[in-house]
Amino acid sequence: MVVIQDHRTPVVTQMIWYKVGSADEPPGKSGLAHFLEHLMFKGTSKHPADEFSKAVLRASGYQNAFTGFDFTSYFQHVPREHLGKMMEFEADRMTGLVLKDENVLSERDVVLEEFNMRVANHPGNRLAEQMMAALYLNHPYGHPIIAWRQEIEKLTREDALAFYRRFYAPNNAILIVAGDVATKEMRSMVKETFGGIPAQPSIPKERLRPQEPPPAAQRSAE
Repeated sequence: MVVIQDHRTPVVTQMIWYKVGSADEPPGKSGLAHFLEHLMFKGTSKHPADEFSKAVLRASGYQNAFTGFDFTSYFQHVPREHLGKMMEFEADRMTGLVLKDENVLSERDVVLEEFNMRVANHPGNRLAEQMMAALYLNHPYGHPIIAWRQEIEKLTREDALAFYRRFYAPNNAILIVAGDVATKEMRSMVKETFGGIPAQPSIPKERLRPQEPPPAAQRSAE
């Protein structure tokens, strides 16, 4: 846990960073980390879909999430009195995510539409996609975070749950709280909300990445 104290205004930002991103996806499953990021808002057995988002809105707050090559992050920016509830929601979906086939399929369509807007209909991003693929022949940075379209179309509920169960755990996450808070107070709140979640023993202590061979010839992308 990282606590950054700033008492100028009575607001806080909670961010949880999972040490998993597109570079951790199994071969043929590009886009899985980003797909799971979308699905993390589909609710749990304790908190149905949209309850978390509505709680943020009622608090006049803001939330979002984003995926990178090496991380997936979720955050909420709310008045400080709502922090405990935000932590409870975030801890609950660390292990309690419930996915239904109909939700997964509809969200896959959302990701496909995002792909169309951000890549298929954006010449600059299409070029960037091809440049990364040409630059990294062996390293997983060579496949796009949002995915190759033909692989998005095949992602399933089972793919998402397997990835979630493997990587979403307290020993693979960093919690950051910044704003009008105190470190001692945060220790107590974290113990109360995240303290009972078991570690995932299958997560390796060191992340291994395939090594990129030295370039043997000129590469280009058009």
